[in-house]
Amino acid sequence: MKKLFVGIVVSSLFAVTVQGSAFTSGDLVVVTVGNGTSLTAVATPAALYEYTTAGGPVQQINLPTVASGGNGSLLLTGNATSEGFLQLSADGNYLTMAGYSTTVGLATPSTSTAAVVNRVVGVIDMNGNINTTTLLNNSYNGSNIRGAVSSDGNKIWTSGNGGSGQGSTAGIQYTTLGSAASTQINPTTSNDRVVNIFNNQLYASSASSPWFGVSTLGTGLPTTTQATPGYTELPGMPTSGTHSSYDFWFKDANTLYVADDGAVGAGGGIQKWTQSGGTWSLAYTLLNNGTTTTVARGLAGTVDGSGNTLLYFTTGALLGEVTDTGVNTSTFITLATAPTGDAFRGVEFLPVPEPGSAAVLGLGLLGCALFRRFRR
Repeated sequence: MKKLFVGIVVSSLFAVTVQGSAFTSGDLVVVTVGNGTSLTAVATPAALYEYTTAGGPVQQINLPTVASGGNGSLLLTGNATSEGFLQLSADGNYLTMAGYSTTVGLATPSTSTAAVVNRVVGVIDMNGNINTTTLLNNSYNGSNIRGAVSSDGNKIWTSGNGGSGQGSTAGIQYTTLGSAASTQINPTTSNDRVVNIFNNQLYASSASSPWFGVSTLGTGLPTTTQATPGYTELPGMPTSGTHSSYDFWFKDANTLYVADDGAVGAGGGIQKWTQSGGTWSLAYTLLNNGTTTTVARGLAGTVDGSGNTLLYFTTGALLGEVTDTGVNTSTFITLATAPTGDAFRGVEFLPVPEPGSAAVLGLGLLGCALFRRFRR
């Protein structure tokens, strides 16, 4: 991973292996994977790139490549487009992602059992300090771990593939900071991709049977295995077909955007779903004009002071912005391109506190929650 930006070391009570400077509200943070040469199916270094919403580089925080004390390394599979999703915690104090605690260059780390190659959760505070003490030895045996979300920096839910033979190691899992084991939430698993929290409810996306869109998991934020199947797809979302749903963002309780890397005819782009009378309907697909499409995987959003919905998305090659004005468009702005030999994965927007509210920093941790106008 080439070092593009320089961070500074700050003190913290947060158990960390790597430190950077504090993030800035209103900026974007992007997960980047690569070694500057080529992306292959080996354990590869990753970093967090911070950009302004105009695409200006702010800093790069390299994720740990070796274990240190109780912290593990945090690597991604270089060519796995379904890994490296980034989320903001429900309380606004942390960023979370997941990967593998192993050595750089290990071939196909996802094919190893979690006992051999621990699946690791990275919890990053707003000072840029990284905690990788959550080293799971019973999750996603022989398959990908893809993402993680937290309510408060301690309670954590992870997402991953649900391949044959994984049993209770697959699907959406619950754990806590520093733990070595997790609990399966949805006993009927699938190709679970991205997990997130909105309005104190746990959601996840999938792109294969038995669901092809976004679902709730249990009621609220479940911490135990739910009754079969353990998920409820949002009414109106597809239950079959060729959808390839990845990250998603709720603008509000009735408006949901879903990143999809499918082909033109399969809904690739950013789908806008709206809810009325308890049923969700596809309004249109941004970045898809029926002839060509720009596929999206990572997704974040906000609403500006004029009421415009701004969506930030990643492909492997670029970080883009598209404005939803209420009509379909395939026009977008390229904010940044991935360095040669690297690729972008997940993206998150750091909300600006409400006017008059205080985001108090103390000893390297946020002393109080950000009052966020626009929640993920």
